[in-house]
Amino acid sequence: MDTSTSSNPLGKDNTGQQWHHSLVWRIILYFAIASVTLSLAISAIIVAWNYQQQTDAFAERLESIAVGYSESLGSSLWFYDEVQIRTQVKGIMNLDAISYVRVTDNLNLNIEDGSRPHHGNIDTIDIYFNDKLLGKLEVAFDHDAVFASATKTALSNMVAQLISMLLLASLLALVVHRLINARIRHMALEVNYRINNDSFVPLSLRESDAHDEIDILVHAFNALSAAMNDELQQKTQAQQQLRIMNAELEDRVGERTQSLQRTVDELNQTLQELHSTQGKLIEAEKLSSLGGMVAGISHEINTPLGLCITIHSYINDHYQQMRTLFDKGEMTKQDFEDFIRMMEESLGILDKNLQRAAHLIKSFKQVSEDQTGEHIRDFSLKEYLTEILETLSPKFKQTKHTVEIDCSEQLRMSTYPGAISQVITNLVMNSLIHGYEDKNDGVIRIVVAEERGNAVIRYTDDGKGLSEEARQKIFEPFYTTKRGQGGTGLGMHLVYNIVHQRLKGEIFLDPDYQSGAGFRLLIPKKIDN
Repeated sequence: MDTSTSSNPLGKDNTGQQWHHSLVWRIILYFAIASVTLSLAISAIIVAWNYQQQTDAFAERLESIAVGYSESLGSSLWFYDEVQIRTQVKGIMNLDAISYVRVTDNLNLNIEDGSRPHHGNIDTIDIYFNDKLLGKLEVAFDHDAVFASATKTALSNMVAQLISMLLLASLLALVVHRLINARIRHMALEVNYRINNDSFVPLSLRESDAHDEIDILVHAFNALSAAMNDELQQKTQAQQQLRIMNAELEDRVGERTQSLQRTVDELNQTLQELHSTQGKLIEAEKLSSLGGMVAGISHEINTPLGLCITIHSYINDHYQQMRTLFDKGEMTKQDFEDFIRMMEESLGILDKNLQRAAHLIKSFKQVSEDQTGEHIRDFSLKEYLTEILETLSPKFKQTKHTVEIDCSEQLRMSTYPGAISQVITNLVMNSLIHGYEDKNDGVIRIVVAEERGNAVIRYTDDGKGLSEEARQKIFEPFYTTKRGQGGTGLGMHLVYNIVHQRLKGEIFLDPDYQSGAGFRLLIPKKIDN
């Protein structure tokens, strides 16, 4: 097969710059790693095997020492021939791999030669003469020298194996390069050249007689290039047709654009008319809403003004009584003190309710949110709830309804107190007007708890409750069950706006309460200006 690249039009081959990505290089690398790993494993096995062989040889040698020297050492110890004993110790030390020898008797004889190793590496042989134990022979073998010898042998074998394996890897790499790598690289260069130049003629690299995997790949690429060449010709024809169609389309777009522009002008004119009509409808709706709100003022301020009238009548009655007593000269100091105390209480109630009426009138000017003009201040919620109910106390004197407050005295808030007053007052008045319409007694409960920086207020009454329609629409503006009877439907809508916009909280019907009306309010204890 011809793999020559002398007439290759592909330009400069940069394969030398990417040698580390070459398949041949990876084969050599993987083969070298495998060879080193295998050689190390084999060398370790050889070292262990040699060491075990030497250890077994030591055991045999120790047995021969016991047989060959035990009797002569026993005779020398019996006759206390120290010269002969030292000669025999020297003879044992001259044996292969012996590193330490020591002879001791039962008295004070101690003859040794060599460096004493750890006691665990010393073998002891008893010395007898005429079946009598005379002493001990201690022998230690040089395990380090044996291990070094075994390692040296293993390293020699490993080096020989590595050299042979590396030579084999080089030969394998050469074969892979000639049979696979060079042919694949040449084919890849030709394919890249055809892609960059939009040419899909068959490859110059032809199939060989071997019909191997590379030949199958060359055949597949040639078939692919022929198919792509046909597709390229079809694409060229399609582009020419597309240019003609684009020219025709531009003419049509020009005509349609003019027609569309006329339609847009007509739509703009219609849109302006719609905006004008919408503005008129919005103004009409505003006037309608304003009329409804003005009609609802009497309902909303009826309570504070009614209380003021009641207190005024109450003060006038006491005043007439005091004047009669004064004119008759029958007024006592106690009568005057009672009158002063009554006046202080009544004037306080009048002041609070007149301020309340002023707040309500100002609140109705901005139905979307409560802007009472108050500043944020710190106050005790329980004390403030008690103060709100005190302003409503004349209203409760006419009925048997009671209000129970369950709130910690330590709970303090930094928010708009007037907004809370307006919310609680509206809820109480709704209970009295709607919940207890046909009931002259009942209990209203206000339970307050703390939850993650919020005050959770649960307001409930045991009145007649809410219909399904009322539950769905209670917070909608102008929804009321008293239409034509003085109801405007702005009370609960105003409460909703105050809680959400002024107090930055939430209010919703309590789904767990079914005996009457129940609301849950989640109000931050502290809000910023």
